[in-house]
Amino acid sequence: MLLIYLPAGSSRCDYIFELIFNQLGVVYKVTNDATIFGTYPGEKINYSSARLNNEFFIESAPLLFEHSILKADIRVEEKYQMKVLFPNTGSCDIGFDIFASAFFMISRYEEYLPFIPDIHGRFNAADTLAYKNNFLHIPVVDLWIGIFKNKLQEKFPGLKLLNTRFEAIVTYDVDIAFKFRGRSLMKITGAAIKDLLNFNLKNFVARIQTLNKKREDPWDVYEYLEQMIVENNLDSIFFFLLSDPSINDRNLNYKMPIVKELIDKVKTFSKIGIHPSYKSSSLPNKISEEKERLEKLSGEIINKSRQHYLKFILPATYNSLIKAGLKEDYSMGFPGLPGFRAGTCKPFYFYDLKNEKRTSLKIFPVTLMDGTFIDYKKSEPAEALKEILYLVQAVKNVDGLFISIWHNHTVSETSEFKSWRSVHDSMIHLILKNLKEK
Repeated sequence: MLLIYLPAGSSRCDYIFELIFNQLGVVYKVTNDATIFGTYPGEKINYSSARLNNEFFIESAPLLFEHSILKADIRVEEKYQMKVLFPNTGSCDIGFDIFASAFFMISRYEEYLPFIPDIHGRFNAADTLAYKNNFLHIPVVDLWIGIFKNKLQEKFPGLKLLNTRFEAIVTYDVDIAFKFRGRSLMKITGAAIKDLLNFNLKNFVARIQTLNKKREDPWDVYEYLEQMIVENNLDSIFFFLLSDPSINDRNLNYKMPIVKELIDKVKTFSKIGIHPSYKSSSLPNKISEEKERLEKLSGEIINKSRQHYLKFILPATYNSLIKAGLKEDYSMGFPGLPGFRAGTCKPFYFYDLKNEKRTSLKIFPVTLMDGTFIDYKKSEPAEALKEILYLVQAVKNVDGLFISIWHNHTVSETSEFKSWRSVHDSMIHLILKNLKEK
């Protein structure tokens, strides 16, 4: 058993120790008794301000021993050909405080501090320490843990450490299930008149043909996705938006029979989750209400969630998810830029920094979203594919979990999204190639 010397107890230390050592597969114990630590004959780590003897020493920064959220200038330096936080010199065996560094990133510490939100009230990727220091596109926490693992093995050759492997989950947000189907007669009539007034005859004809069942709905891609998922044995999740109508929630009326039919179809080949509405991040009752709608329609207990617009407020939204009985969240990513919002591509339990406690909500960080390239970066498909290939490899390099977000309409091959299905398919093929290399 690994023994860790910690002069004073800390819930932050407890949390990050559990996270890192569970990943490494190491059983450990903490003591604040220097005498017991000094006479311990096995592998041991000293996490304090000064070395004691021949232990593995990590010089501690103040962060994990504080009991408030303080604005501070975080030092960033280059070590091991990457950026590290809380660097130190002298006798420290790793050269930086890995525990404070990992905690700062994974807790999303900086998102609790005052910030200027975007038009949707979200924290901007460009305001992160990671973006400002050019490492948002790198899973730095996982790389830091890899360095720590190597250093421990050098110091303690007999210590058995766990190896992980590359995994992937393909996820889909069903914001608007169909382009033409599933509307009331009033909405169909209004949309058709609008097509004619705008001289959009192509859309008008497609609408009429679809409603007369002479052609498939352009956004009905579910059989295509089912075939790809089933044939390749892919892990997948579909998140359904079941909101009341609003300017930012344009889903079909959840009471329409076609919505239940679709949910029943999808749940036969994929896991499903709720896609809480735009307003739910600040109106917690919405989360419970919409989750219950999906449970009623699907006949399943729903425990997976992803916020619409990736819109959440820390810690309020996550605590609302917990209160609603949700166990897993897939919102941890930035809409405007791909990469690693929490510095990691491995799941972790949410730490409520305001209330200083580890919670039961498991966070699954997302690596990229289709809308980032299409709506925010205005990337060409070929350009986006290059970036996606890089991100898949970045996750593979740390044997992490690659999670992508797509929407049914972006893989529909309609004129406005032409070529994006090929990007999606190329990503799938790369995922499969890496899964086979386990």
